[in-house]
Amino acid sequence: MNEIFKVIFGDYTFIQLFGFTWFFIIGYIIYGLSETTGRDVKSVNTPKKWSWKFWYNDNWRRYIMSVLCTYVLFRFYVEFVGHSFSEFEALLMGIIGDGIGATAKKRIDIISANRKKLMEEYNADELKSDQKVVADELKSDEKAVADELKSDQKAIANELKSDEKAIANELKSDQKAVSDDDKG
Repeated sequence: MNEIFKVIFGDYTFIQLFGFTWFFIIGYIIYGLSETTGRDVKSVNTPKKWSWKFWYNDNWRRYIMSVLCTYVLFRFYVEFVGHSFSEFEALLMGIIGDGIGATAKKRIDIISANRKKLMEEYNADELKSDQKVVADELKSDEKAVADELKSDQKAIANELKSDEKAIANELKSDQKAVSDDDKG
């Protein structure tokens, strides 16, 4: 088992590999941030506001390529350069590996995503989200109007009962006056 680990990762300990991976990731982040800030917001193939879902769907192949390139460069680094690997070189290799992945994304069709299709999906998701917001607002407004109508109906019903009582009392009073007139 130890020999397989050595063949796959070279003469490094698990702790060293963990540390190198940490610096690879920092390198990926540095390159990714520098590339993300340069995106063309006015392009029809780019969302106007940032979307993690769009970013992931657009870049997952690139990051697989970045990890594979970084692994190959890391594993055969000693054979290429002639000295052992350091944390600084891990950081640089993360930047270089992601740069290779980004370049491959631009030049190799199988790695790049179909941005027109992604934008259609993104726009459809945005439309669904907007429709849901509008539907929720309509439901809220509908409930408010229904509550107001119920309140108005209760008020009208109370007024009618009050008017009925007043009319009934007036009729009783008139009947009493008529009956008093008839008696007198």
